[in-house]
Amino acid sequence: MSVWKCRVARPVWPCVSAVGLAGVISAFCLTACSSHDTTAGNSAETGSPELAGILVLDGGKPAVHARVQCVPGDYNIIAASEAEQVLPSAFETETDENGNYEFDSIPSGSFTLEAFHQESGQMLLVQNLSAEQDEPLTVNDTLQGPGTVKLLVSGEFRENQGGEAIVIGTTIRRKVSVQNGKIVVDSLPADSLELVVYMDGMDPFEFKDVSVKPEETTVWGDSVTYTFKAALALPEEIDSLGAVVSDFPLAIRLTKNEITFDSAEVVNGRWEAVRISQDGNRSKKLPITQTYFDASAKEAVFWVSVDSLNVSDSLEMHFDNTMDPAYAKDVFPTNRSYSLVWHYDSGLEPVSDGAEKGYFAGLPTGAEPADGVVGKGAKLDEGDVIVAENSSAADTSRKVNLNYDGSGYFCFSVWVKLDNLEEKQTIFEKSKEYALRYDSEKGFVVDLWVPDTSSDSIKYAWVSGTSDIKAGEWVYVAFSRHTTSQSNFYVNDRKIETEPEQIAWTGVREKVDFKVGSFTGTIDELMLGGCFRDDAWTRLTYLNQRPENYWPALSAR
Repeated sequence: MSVWKCRVARPVWPCVSAVGLAGVISAFCLTACSSHDTTAGNSAETGSPELAGILVLDGGKPAVHARVQCVPGDYNIIAASEAEQVLPSAFETETDENGNYEFDSIPSGSFTLEAFHQESGQMLLVQNLSAEQDEPLTVNDTLQGPGTVKLLVSGEFRENQGGEAIVIGTTIRRKVSVQNGKIVVDSLPADSLELVVYMDGMDPFEFKDVSVKPEETTVWGDSVTYTFKAALALPEEIDSLGAVVSDFPLAIRLTKNEITFDSAEVVNGRWEAVRISQDGNRSKKLPITQTYFDASAKEAVFWVSVDSLNVSDSLEMHFDNTMDPAYAKDVFPTNRSYSLVWHYDSGLEPVSDGAEKGYFAGLPTGAEPADGVVGKGAKLDEGDVIVAENSSAADTSRKVNLNYDGSGYFCFSVWVKLDNLEEKQTIFEKSKEYALRYDSEKGFVVDLWVPDTSSDSIKYAWVSGTSDIKAGEWVYVAFSRHTTSQSNFYVNDRKIETEPEQIAWTGVREKVDFKVGSFTGTIDELMLGGCFRDDAWTRLTYLNQRPENYWPALSAR
Protein backbone atom coordinates (compact mmCIF):
# COMPACT_ATOMS: atom_id res chain seq x y z
CA MET A 1 0.00 0.00 0.00
CA SER A 2 1.29 3.44 -0.84
CA VAL A 3 -0.31 6.65 0.36
CA TRP A 4 0.84 10.22 -0.16
CA LYS A 5 -1.12 13.08 1.25
CA CYS A 6 -2.04 16.29 -0.50
CA ARG A 7 -2.55 19.81 0.79
CA VAL A 8 -6.15 20.90 1.17
CA ALA A 9 -7.44 22.87 -1.78
CA ARG A 10 -8.02 26.47 -0.70
CA PRO A 11 -9.67 29.55 -2.20
CA VAL A 12 -7.27 31.68 -4.22
CA TRP A 13 -9.02 34.96 -3.59
CA PRO A 14 -12.45 36.20 -2.58
CA CYS A 15 -14.95 36.32 -5.41
CA VAL A 16 -14.01 39.23 -7.70
CA SER A 17 -16.36 40.33 -10.42
CA ALA A 18 -15.42 39.47 -13.98
CA VAL A 19 -15.77 43.15 -14.86
CA GLY A 20 -13.17 44.19 -12.29
CA LEU A 21 -10.69 41.53 -13.36
CA ALA A 22 -11.37 42.24 -17.01
CA GLY A 23 -10.42 45.84 -16.43
CA VAL A 24 -7.03 44.82 -15.10
CA ILE A 25 -6.43 42.44 -18.00
CA SER A 26 -7.67 45.04 -20.50
CA ALA A 27 -5.25 47.63 -19.18
CA PHE A 28 -2.38 45.15 -19.40
CA CYS A 29 -3.23 44.12 -22.96
CA LEU A 30 -3.57 47.72 -24.17
CA THR A 31 -0.21 48.59 -22.67
CA ALA A 32 1.72 45.46 -23.60
CA CYS A 33 0.18 44.72 -26.96
CA SER A 34 -0.53 47.98 -28.73
CA SER A 35 3.11 48.71 -29.57
CA HIS A 36 3.50 45.22 -31.12
CA ASP A 37 0.37 45.65 -33.17
CA THR A 38 1.62 48.89 -34.71
CA THR A 39 5.26 48.01 -35.10
CA ALA A 40 6.65 45.66 -37.72
CA GLY A 41 10.18 44.31 -37.93
CA ASN A 42 12.66 42.38 -35.83
CA SER A 43 14.07 42.99 -32.38
CA ALA A 44 16.84 45.18 -33.72
CA GLU A 45 14.20 47.65 -34.96
CA THR A 46 11.91 47.50 -31.91
CA GLY A 47 14.24 46.77 -29.01
CA SER A 48 12.09 43.73 -28.10
CA PRO A 49 13.51 40.19 -27.73
CA GLU A 50 13.17 37.52 -30.41
CA LEU A 51 12.00 33.90 -29.92
CA ALA A 52 12.60 31.02 -32.34
CA GLY A 53 13.03 27.25 -32.35
CA ILE A 54 12.11 23.85 -33.79
CA LEU A 55 9.20 21.72 -32.57
CA VAL A 56 8.83 18.00 -33.22
CA LEU A 57 6.15 15.44 -32.42
CA ASP A 58 6.51 12.66 -29.88
CA GLY A 59 7.54 10.25 -32.65
CA GLY A 60 10.33 12.53 -33.88
CA LYS A 61 8.62 13.96 -36.96
CA PRO A 62 8.45 17.75 -37.40
CA ALA A 63 5.35 19.34 -35.89
CA VAL A 64 4.10 20.71 -39.20
CA HIS A 65 1.59 23.57 -39.07
CA ALA A 66 1.33 23.52 -35.29
CA ARG A 67 -0.21 26.59 -33.68
CA VAL A 68 2.32 28.33 -31.42
CA GLN A 69 1.43 31.00 -28.86
CA CYS A 70 3.50 33.27 -26.65
CA VAL A 71 1.32 34.07 -23.61
CA PRO A 72 2.15 36.85 -21.10
CA GLY A 73 2.73 35.51 -17.59
CA ASP A 74 -0.23 37.25 -15.95
CA TYR A 75 -2.76 36.55 -18.69
CA ASN A 76 -6.06 35.31 -17.17
CA ILE A 77 -8.40 33.90 -19.80
CA ILE A 78 -11.44 33.61 -17.54
CA ALA A 79 -11.23 37.23 -16.39
CA ALA A 80 -10.76 38.75 -19.83
CA SER A 81 -13.60 39.84 -22.06
CA GLU A 82 -14.42 37.73 -25.10
CA ALA A 83 -12.36 40.04 -27.35
CA GLU A 84 -9.41 39.97 -24.96
CA GLN A 85 -9.38 36.16 -24.85
CA VAL A 86 -7.82 36.25 -28.30
CA LEU A 87 -4.09 36.95 -28.09
CA PRO A 88 -2.68 39.75 -30.28
CA SER A 89 -1.49 38.49 -33.64
CA ALA A 90 2.11 39.27 -32.71
CA PHE A 91 1.87 36.58 -30.00
CA GLU A 92 0.71 33.81 -32.36
CA THR A 93 2.41 31.99 -35.20
CA GLU A 94 2.55 28.59 -36.97
CA THR A 95 5.36 26.15 -37.62
CA ASP A 96 6.54 25.53 -41.17
CA GLU A 97 7.08 22.22 -42.99
CA ASN A 98 10.18 21.54 -40.89
CA GLY A 99 8.66 22.45 -37.54
CA ASN A 100 10.40 25.86 -37.40
CA TYR A 101 8.71 28.80 -35.73
CA GLU A 102 9.74 32.34 -34.84
CA PHE A 103 8.45 35.49 -33.22
CA ASP A 104 9.95 38.77 -34.36
CA SER A 105 9.06 40.42 -31.11
CA ILE A 106 7.67 39.20 -27.80
CA PRO A 107 6.88 41.03 -24.54
CA SER A 108 9.71 41.45 -22.10
CA GLY A 109 9.32 39.59 -18.81
CA SER A 110 7.83 36.19 -17.93
CA PHE A 111 5.77 34.29 -20.48
CA THR A 112 4.59 30.79 -21.48
CA LEU A 113 5.14 29.03 -24.79
CA GLU A 114 2.19 26.90 -25.96
CA ALA A 115 1.93 24.71 -29.04
CA PHE A 116 -0.84 22.51 -30.39
CA HIS A 117 -0.68 20.14 -33.37
CA GLN A 118 -4.27 19.64 -34.45
CA GLU A 119 -3.72 16.55 -36.62
CA SER A 120 -2.11 14.48 -33.84
CA GLY A 121 -3.64 16.23 -30.83
CA GLN A 122 -0.19 16.55 -29.26
CA MET A 123 0.62 19.59 -27.13
CA LEU A 124 3.49 21.54 -25.61
CA LEU A 125 3.53 23.80 -22.59
CA VAL A 126 6.72 25.52 -21.41
CA GLN A 127 6.08 27.84 -18.47
CA ASN A 128 8.14 30.53 -16.74
CA LEU A 129 10.22 31.53 -19.74
CA SER A 130 11.95 34.90 -19.36
CA ALA A 131 13.01 37.25 -22.15
CA GLU A 132 15.27 40.29 -21.80
CA GLN A 133 15.36 43.27 -24.12
CA ASP A 134 17.62 42.84 -27.18
CA GLU A 135 18.41 39.20 -26.25
CA PRO A 136 17.09 36.54 -28.65
CA LEU A 137 15.79 33.26 -27.11
CA THR A 138 15.76 29.75 -28.59
CA VAL A 139 13.32 27.05 -27.43
CA ASN A 140 13.41 23.64 -29.12
CA ASP A 141 11.05 21.02 -27.72
CA THR A 142 8.81 17.96 -28.31
CA LEU A 143 5.02 17.91 -28.34
CA GLN A 144 3.32 15.07 -26.45
CA GLY A 145 -0.16 13.58 -26.03
CA PRO A 146 -2.39 15.32 -23.48
CA GLY A 147 -3.16 13.87 -20.06
CA THR A 148 -6.12 13.82 -17.69
CA VAL A 149 -6.19 14.84 -14.05
CA LYS A 150 -8.82 13.82 -11.50
CA LEU A 151 -8.88 16.13 -8.51
CA LEU A 152 -10.24 14.59 -5.31
CA VAL A 153 -12.79 16.88 -3.67
CA SER A 154 -14.59 17.13 -0.35
CA GLY A 155 -18.24 16.62 0.43
CA GLU A 156 -19.10 20.26 -0.26
CA PHE A 157 -18.99 19.47 -3.99
CA ARG A 158 -22.14 17.87 -5.40
CA GLU A 159 -22.20 15.15 -8.05
CA ASN A 160 -22.38 16.50 -11.66
CA GLN A 161 -21.69 20.05 -10.47
CA GLY A 162 -20.21 22.02 -13.39
CA GLY A 163 -17.42 24.55 -13.66
CA GLU A 164 -14.23 25.56 -15.42
CA ALA A 165 -10.53 25.06 -14.82
CA ILE A 166 -7.83 27.46 -16.00
CA VAL A 167 -4.09 27.98 -15.65
CA ILE A 168 -3.06 31.62 -15.12
CA GLY A 169 -0.58 32.76 -17.75
CA THR A 170 -1.81 30.26 -20.35
CA THR A 171 -4.79 29.90 -22.67
CA ILE A 172 -5.81 26.65 -20.89
CA ARG A 173 -9.55 26.76 -20.16
CA ARG A 174 -11.46 23.50 -19.67
CA LYS A 175 -15.07 22.71 -18.85
CA VAL A 176 -15.20 20.37 -15.83
CA SER A 177 -17.75 18.56 -13.68
CA VAL A 178 -17.72 16.50 -10.50
CA GLN A 179 -17.88 12.79 -11.33
CA ASN A 180 -17.63 10.06 -8.66
CA GLY A 181 -16.20 12.52 -6.14
CA LYS A 182 -13.55 13.94 -8.50
CA ILE A 183 -13.22 17.00 -10.71
CA VAL A 184 -12.15 15.62 -14.08
CA VAL A 185 -9.93 17.88 -16.20
CA ASP A 186 -8.83 16.39 -19.52
CA SER A 187 -6.78 17.49 -22.56
CA LEU A 188 -4.06 19.04 -20.42
CA PRO A 189 -0.50 19.41 -21.72
CA ALA A 190 2.20 17.51 -19.85
CA ASP A 191 3.73 19.74 -17.18
CA SER A 192 3.42 20.74 -13.54
CA LEU A 193 0.41 23.05 -13.37
CA GLU A 194 -1.30 25.35 -10.91
CA LEU A 195 -4.95 24.82 -11.70
CA VAL A 196 -7.59 27.34 -10.68
CA VAL A 197 -11.06 25.77 -10.59
CA TYR A 198 -14.27 27.76 -10.68
CA MET A 199 -17.24 25.59 -9.67
CA ASP A 200 -20.81 26.84 -9.98
CA GLY A 201 -21.83 28.85 -6.94
CA MET A 202 -18.43 28.57 -5.21
CA ASP A 203 -15.31 30.68 -4.78
CA PRO A 204 -12.38 29.61 -6.97
CA PHE A 205 -10.07 26.90 -5.65
CA GLU A 206 -6.36 26.57 -6.39
CA PHE A 207 -4.54 23.27 -6.78
CA LYS A 208 -0.76 23.77 -6.81
CA ASP A 209 1.91 21.59 -8.41
CA VAL A 210 -0.46 19.23 -10.21
CA SER A 211 1.71 16.89 -12.26
CA VAL A 212 0.26 16.02 -15.67
CA LYS A 213 1.84 13.09 -17.49
CA PRO A 214 1.44 12.59 -21.24
CA GLU A 215 -1.36 10.24 -22.29
CA GLU A 216 -2.06 9.17 -18.70
CA THR A 217 -4.77 9.70 -16.13
CA THR A 218 -3.62 10.67 -12.67
CA VAL A 219 -5.47 11.32 -9.44
CA TRP A 220 -4.08 14.35 -7.72
CA GLY A 221 -4.45 14.26 -3.96
CA ASP A 222 -4.53 11.10 -1.88
CA SER A 223 -3.17 8.43 -4.22
CA VAL A 224 -4.14 5.07 -2.73
CA THR A 225 -3.60 1.48 -3.79
CA TYR A 226 -4.30 -1.70 -1.85
CA THR A 227 -3.45 -5.28 -2.77
CA PHE A 228 -4.76 -8.19 -0.73
CA LYS A 229 -4.42 -11.94 -1.04
CA ALA A 230 -6.80 -14.51 0.42
CA ALA A 231 -5.84 -18.16 0.65
CA LEU A 232 -8.84 -20.27 -0.32
CA ALA A 233 -7.79 -23.28 1.73
CA LEU A 234 -10.73 -24.38 3.87
CA PRO A 235 -10.93 -23.49 7.57
CA GLU A 236 -8.97 -25.84 9.81
CA GLU A 237 -12.04 -27.69 11.09
CA ILE A 238 -13.11 -28.62 7.54
CA ASP A 239 -11.35 -31.56 5.89
CA SER A 240 -12.62 -31.38 2.33
CA LEU A 241 -15.46 -30.20 0.12
CA GLY A 242 -15.34 -33.36 -1.94
CA ALA A 243 -15.70 -31.52 -5.26
CA VAL A 244 -14.41 -28.57 -7.28
CA VAL A 245 -16.84 -25.64 -7.34
CA SER A 246 -17.14 -23.30 -10.33
CA ASP A 247 -18.78 -19.90 -10.83
CA PHE A 248 -19.13 -19.42 -7.10
CA PRO A 249 -20.15 -16.03 -5.58
CA LEU A 250 -17.67 -15.37 -2.79
CA ALA A 251 -18.45 -12.76 -0.11
CA ILE A 252 -15.36 -10.73 0.83
CA ARG A 253 -15.48 -8.58 3.95
CA LEU A 254 -13.15 -5.63 4.51
CA THR A 255 -12.74 -4.16 7.99
CA LYS A 256 -10.57 -1.51 9.64
CA ASN A 257 -7.88 -4.19 9.91
CA GLU A 258 -7.43 -4.12 6.11
CA ILE A 259 -8.20 -0.57 4.94
CA THR A 260 -8.49 3.01 6.15
CA PHE A 261 -12.19 3.78 6.05
CA ASP A 262 -12.20 7.12 4.28
CA SER A 263 -15.17 7.04 1.90
CA ALA A 264 -13.42 9.29 -0.66
CA GLU A 265 -10.52 6.86 -0.81
CA VAL A 266 -12.33 3.54 -0.94
CA VAL A 267 -15.53 4.30 -2.82
CA ASN A 268 -14.02 6.50 -5.55
CA GLY A 269 -11.77 4.00 -7.24
CA ARG A 270 -11.79 0.55 -8.79
CA TRP A 271 -11.56 -2.85 -7.14
CA GLU A 272 -10.41 -5.76 -9.28
CA ALA A 273 -10.02 -9.45 -8.48
CA VAL A 274 -8.25 -12.46 -9.99
CA ARG A 275 -7.91 -16.10 -8.97
CA ILE A 276 -4.35 -17.44 -8.67
CA SER A 277 -3.76 -21.17 -9.03
CA GLN A 278 -1.19 -23.12 -7.02
CA ASP A 279 1.34 -22.94 -9.89
CA GLY A 280 1.00 -19.15 -10.06
CA ASN A 281 -1.26 -18.83 -13.11
CA ARG A 282 -3.58 -15.85 -12.93
CA SER A 283 -7.13 -15.96 -14.19
CA LYS A 284 -8.80 -13.24 -16.20
CA LYS A 285 -10.34 -10.44 -14.14
CA LEU A 286 -13.29 -11.78 -12.19
CA PRO A 287 -16.71 -10.14 -11.88
CA ILE A 288 -16.81 -8.08 -8.68
CA THR A 289 -19.43 -5.85 -7.09
CA GLN A 290 -19.63 -3.87 -3.86
CA THR A 291 -22.94 -4.17 -2.01
CA TYR A 292 -22.16 -2.63 1.37
CA PHE A 293 -20.01 0.21 2.66
CA ASP A 294 -20.35 1.75 6.11
CA ALA A 295 -17.62 4.21 7.11
CA SER A 296 -18.90 4.47 10.71
CA ALA A 297 -19.11 0.70 11.17
CA LYS A 298 -15.81 0.37 9.28
CA GLU A 299 -16.98 -2.51 7.14
CA ALA A 300 -17.40 -3.12 3.43
CA VAL A 301 -18.67 -6.18 1.57
CA PHE A 302 -17.71 -7.26 -1.94
CA TRP A 303 -18.95 -10.23 -3.93
CA VAL A 304 -16.60 -11.92 -6.39
CA SER A 305 -17.65 -14.58 -8.88
CA VAL A 306 -14.82 -17.11 -8.78
CA ASP A 307 -14.68 -18.93 -12.12
CA SER A 308 -13.24 -22.10 -10.59
CA LEU A 309 -12.47 -22.65 -6.96
CA ASN A 310 -10.54 -25.34 -5.20
CA VAL A 311 -8.74 -25.17 -1.91
CA SER A 312 -5.26 -24.78 -3.43
CA ASP A 313 -6.21 -21.52 -5.16
CA SER A 314 -5.92 -18.02 -3.78
CA LEU A 315 -7.75 -14.81 -4.52
CA GLU A 316 -6.08 -11.45 -5.14
CA MET A 317 -7.97 -8.16 -4.76
CA HIS A 318 -6.47 -4.86 -5.88
CA PHE A 319 -7.72 -1.29 -5.40
CA ASP A 320 -6.59 1.79 -7.32
CA ASN A 321 -8.24 5.18 -6.81
CA THR A 322 -6.80 6.49 -10.09
CA MET A 323 -9.37 4.34 -11.93
CA ASP A 324 -13.11 4.89 -12.24
CA PRO A 325 -15.37 2.53 -10.25
CA ALA A 326 -16.64 -0.42 -12.31
CA TYR A 327 -18.84 -3.13 -10.84
CA ALA A 328 -20.08 -6.19 -12.70
CA LYS A 329 -23.73 -7.24 -12.86
CA ASP A 330 -23.00 -10.92 -13.49
CA VAL A 331 -21.70 -11.96 -10.07
CA PHE A 332 -25.06 -13.74 -9.68
CA PRO A 333 -25.62 -14.68 -13.33
CA THR A 334 -28.88 -15.74 -14.89
CA ASN A 335 -27.26 -18.71 -16.62
CA ARG A 336 -26.41 -20.09 -13.16
CA SER A 337 -30.12 -19.84 -12.34
CA TYR A 338 -30.05 -16.93 -9.93
CA SER A 339 -33.64 -15.75 -10.05
CA LEU A 340 -33.64 -13.48 -6.99
CA VAL A 341 -30.84 -12.25 -4.69
CA TRP A 342 -31.68 -9.98 -1.75
CA HIS A 343 -28.64 -8.73 0.21
CA TYR A 344 -30.61 -5.95 1.97
CA ASP A 345 -27.40 -3.87 1.97
CA SER A 346 -28.79 -0.97 -0.06
CA GLY A 347 -31.80 -0.46 2.18
CA LEU A 348 -35.45 -1.45 2.06
CA GLU A 349 -37.04 1.22 -0.15
CA PRO A 350 -37.23 -1.06 -2.04
CA VAL A 351 -34.97 -4.06 -1.49
CA SER A 352 -32.80 -4.18 -4.62
CA ASP A 353 -32.45 -7.48 -6.50
CA GLY A 354 -28.76 -8.31 -6.81
CA ALA A 355 -29.31 -11.04 -9.44
CA GLU A 356 -27.92 -10.23 -12.89
CA LYS A 357 -31.29 -9.29 -14.40
CA GLY A 358 -32.61 -7.64 -11.23
CA TYR A 359 -36.23 -8.35 -12.06
CA PHE A 360 -37.63 -8.68 -8.55
CA ALA A 361 -37.31 -5.68 -6.27
CA GLY A 362 -38.77 -6.21 -2.79
CA LEU A 363 -41.55 -3.89 -1.62
CA PRO A 364 -41.54 -3.74 2.21
CA THR A 365 -44.38 -3.13 4.64
CA GLY A 366 -43.13 -2.45 8.15
CA ALA A 367 -39.67 -4.04 7.80
CA GLU A 368 -36.64 -2.17 9.18
CA PRO A 369 -32.88 -2.37 8.47
CA ALA A 370 -30.84 -4.37 10.97
CA ASP A 371 -27.40 -5.91 11.35
CA GLY A 372 -27.13 -8.90 9.06
CA VAL A 373 -24.85 -11.85 8.49
CA VAL A 374 -23.04 -10.26 5.53
CA GLY A 375 -23.57 -6.51 5.75
CA LYS A 376 -27.17 -5.48 6.50
CA GLY A 377 -30.32 -7.54 7.00
CA ALA A 378 -34.03 -6.86 7.45
CA LYS A 379 -35.87 -6.96 10.79
CA LEU A 380 -39.53 -8.04 10.66
CA ASP A 381 -42.31 -8.32 13.21
CA GLU A 382 -45.14 -10.80 12.81
CA GLY A 383 -47.25 -8.57 10.54
CA ASP A 384 -44.39 -7.24 8.37
CA VAL A 385 -43.83 -8.51 4.83
CA ILE A 386 -41.55 -7.90 1.85
CA VAL A 387 -43.19 -8.74 -1.48
CA ALA A 388 -41.30 -9.48 -4.70
CA GLU A 389 -42.81 -7.15 -7.28
CA ASN A 390 -44.42 -8.73 -10.39
CA SER A 391 -43.63 -12.30 -9.31
CA SER A 392 -47.11 -13.88 -9.29
CA ALA A 393 -47.10 -15.25 -12.85
CA ALA A 394 -44.44 -16.46 -15.27
CA ASP A 395 -43.39 -13.76 -17.75
CA THR A 396 -42.04 -15.22 -20.99
CA SER A 397 -40.23 -11.95 -21.74
CA ARG A 398 -37.90 -12.68 -18.80
CA LYS A 399 -35.26 -15.38 -18.70
CA VAL A 400 -36.05 -16.22 -15.07
CA ASN A 401 -39.11 -16.15 -12.83
CA LEU A 402 -40.07 -17.12 -9.30
CA ASN A 403 -42.57 -19.82 -10.26
CA TYR A 404 -42.06 -23.51 -9.59
CA ASP A 405 -44.23 -25.98 -11.56
CA GLY A 406 -43.16 -29.09 -9.63
CA SER A 407 -41.22 -30.70 -12.48
CA GLY A 408 -38.10 -28.56 -12.64
CA TYR A 409 -35.14 -27.77 -10.42
CA PHE A 410 -35.59 -25.54 -7.39
CA CYS A 411 -33.21 -24.15 -4.76
CA PHE A 412 -32.86 -21.49 -2.10
CA SER A 413 -30.51 -20.42 0.66
CA VAL A 414 -31.22 -17.95 3.44
CA TRP A 415 -30.05 -16.82 6.87
CA VAL A 416 -32.71 -16.28 9.50
CA LYS A 417 -32.65 -15.31 13.17
CA LEU A 418 -35.91 -16.02 15.03
CA ASP A 419 -36.67 -14.07 18.18
CA ASN A 420 -38.69 -16.90 19.68
CA LEU A 421 -39.16 -20.59 18.94
CA GLU A 422 -42.48 -21.19 20.67
CA GLU A 423 -44.77 -20.36 17.75
CA LYS A 424 -45.31 -21.60 14.21
CA GLN A 425 -43.96 -19.05 11.74
CA THR A 426 -43.57 -18.64 7.97
CA ILE A 427 -40.24 -17.33 6.74
CA PHE A 428 -41.22 -16.98 3.06
CA GLU A 429 -43.81 -18.47 0.71
CA LYS A 430 -45.36 -18.49 -2.73
CA SER A 431 -48.76 -19.94 -2.03
CA LYS A 432 -49.36 -23.49 -3.29
CA GLU A 433 -45.86 -23.56 -4.86
CA TYR A 434 -43.20 -23.47 -2.14
CA ALA A 435 -42.58 -22.21 1.38
CA LEU A 436 -40.10 -22.22 4.25
CA ARG A 437 -41.74 -22.47 7.66
CA TYR A 438 -40.68 -22.94 11.26
CA ASP A 439 -42.56 -25.33 13.53
CA SER A 440 -41.75 -25.48 17.24
CA GLU A 441 -41.97 -29.29 17.17
CA LYS A 442 -40.52 -30.01 13.71
CA GLY A 443 -37.94 -27.26 13.22
CA PHE A 444 -37.62 -25.79 9.72
CA VAL A 445 -40.01 -27.22 7.14
CA VAL A 446 -39.64 -26.88 3.35
CA ASP A 447 -42.95 -27.28 1.48
CA LEU A 448 -43.21 -28.02 -2.25
CA TRP A 449 -46.59 -28.41 -3.93
CA VAL A 450 -46.42 -30.70 -6.96
CA PRO A 451 -49.55 -30.86 -9.17
CA ASP A 452 -50.42 -34.09 -10.97
CA THR A 453 -53.14 -34.30 -13.61
CA SER A 454 -53.60 -38.10 -13.30
CA SER A 455 -54.19 -38.28 -9.55
CA ASP A 456 -54.37 -36.17 -6.46
CA SER A 457 -51.54 -33.68 -6.24
CA ILE A 458 -48.91 -34.08 -3.55
CA LYS A 459 -47.35 -31.59 -1.14
CA TYR A 460 -43.90 -32.70 -0.04
CA ALA A 461 -42.60 -31.48 3.31
CA TRP A 462 -38.94 -31.85 4.33
CA VAL A 463 -38.46 -31.50 8.11
CA SER A 464 -35.15 -30.49 9.74
CA GLY A 465 -35.76 -31.24 13.41
CA THR A 466 -34.97 -28.71 16.14
CA SER A 467 -31.25 -29.43 16.55
CA ASP A 468 -28.91 -26.41 16.08
CA ILE A 469 -31.80 -23.93 16.15
CA LYS A 470 -31.66 -21.37 18.96
CA ALA A 471 -33.69 -18.22 19.54
CA GLY A 472 -31.78 -15.02 18.77
CA GLU A 473 -29.03 -16.81 16.77
CA TRP A 474 -28.43 -16.86 13.04
CA VAL A 475 -29.24 -20.12 11.25
CA TYR A 476 -28.38 -20.98 7.65
CA VAL A 477 -31.09 -22.90 5.79
CA ALA A 478 -30.49 -24.20 2.26
CA PHE A 479 -32.47 -26.52 0.03
CA SER A 480 -32.06 -27.93 -3.50
CA ARG A 481 -34.34 -30.29 -5.39
CA HIS A 482 -33.37 -32.24 -8.49
CA THR A 483 -36.13 -34.86 -8.24
CA THR A 484 -38.24 -35.85 -5.29
CA SER A 485 -35.74 -38.61 -4.48
CA GLN A 486 -32.71 -36.36 -5.00
CA SER A 487 -32.68 -33.31 -2.76
CA ASN A 488 -30.27 -31.52 -0.43
CA PHE A 489 -31.47 -29.97 2.81
CA TYR A 490 -29.03 -28.20 5.15
CA VAL A 491 -29.30 -26.42 8.48
CA ASN A 492 -25.99 -24.65 9.05
CA ASP A 493 -23.40 -27.21 7.85
CA ARG A 494 -25.51 -30.23 8.88
CA LYS A 495 -27.15 -32.19 6.08
CA ILE A 496 -30.67 -33.33 6.92
CA GLU A 497 -30.94 -37.01 6.03
CA THR A 498 -34.68 -37.56 5.89
CA GLU A 499 -37.40 -38.52 3.45
CA PRO A 500 -40.11 -35.93 2.84
CA GLU A 501 -43.60 -36.26 4.22
CA GLN A 502 -46.29 -36.58 1.53
CA ILE A 503 -49.64 -34.87 1.87
CA ALA A 504 -52.41 -35.08 -0.72
CA TRP A 505 -54.03 -31.84 -1.82
CA THR A 506 -56.63 -30.74 -4.33
CA GLY A 507 -57.47 -27.49 -5.97
CA VAL A 508 -55.54 -25.09 -8.16
CA ARG A 509 -52.51 -22.94 -7.55
CA GLU A 510 -53.09 -19.35 -6.57
CA LYS A 511 -51.46 -16.62 -8.66
CA VAL A 512 -49.80 -14.67 -5.87
CA ASP A 513 -46.50 -12.86 -5.45
CA PHE A 514 -43.56 -14.29 -3.56
CA LYS A 515 -43.32 -12.76 -0.09
CA VAL A 516 -41.09 -12.81 2.98
CA GLY A 517 -42.85 -12.40 6.31
CA SER A 518 -45.17 -13.72 9.03
CA PHE A 519 -42.35 -14.22 11.54
CA THR A 520 -40.58 -12.15 14.17
CA GLY A 521 -36.85 -11.92 13.64
CA THR A 522 -34.20 -10.97 11.08
CA ILE A 523 -33.44 -12.27 7.61
CA ASP A 524 -30.39 -11.90 5.34
CA GLU A 525 -28.86 -13.17 2.09
CA LEU A 526 -31.94 -14.70 0.51
CA MET A 527 -31.26 -16.41 -2.83
CA LEU A 528 -33.78 -18.25 -5.03
CA GLY A 529 -33.03 -20.15 -8.22
CA GLY A 530 -34.04 -22.83 -10.66
CA CYS A 531 -31.14 -25.26 -10.40
CA PHE A 532 -29.70 -27.98 -8.18
CA ARG A 533 -26.89 -27.04 -5.76
CA ASP A 534 -24.75 -29.96 -4.66
CA ASP A 535 -23.32 -30.61 -1.19
CA ALA A 536 -20.00 -28.85 -1.92
CA TRP A 537 -21.72 -25.70 -3.14
CA THR A 538 -24.12 -25.61 -0.20
CA ARG A 539 -21.48 -26.15 2.48
CA LEU A 540 -19.15 -23.63 0.86
CA THR A 541 -21.90 -21.01 0.94
CA TYR A 542 -22.31 -21.60 4.66
CA LEU A 543 -18.57 -21.41 5.34
CA ASN A 544 -18.24 -18.22 3.34
CA GLN A 545 -21.23 -16.35 4.76
CA ARG A 546 -21.35 -17.40 8.42
CA PRO A 547 -21.17 -14.41 10.79
CA GLU A 548 -18.08 -15.57 12.67
CA ASN A 549 -14.70 -16.95 11.56
CA TYR A 550 -14.69 -15.03 8.28
CA TRP A 551 -13.52 -17.16 5.36
CA PRO A 552 -11.58 -16.36 3.30
CA ALA A 553 -9.53 -13.90 5.36
CA LEU A 554 -7.57 -11.19 3.53
CA SER A 555 -3.94 -10.28 4.17
CA ALA A 556 -1.95 -7.41 2.68
CA ARG A 557 0.53 -8.18 -0.09
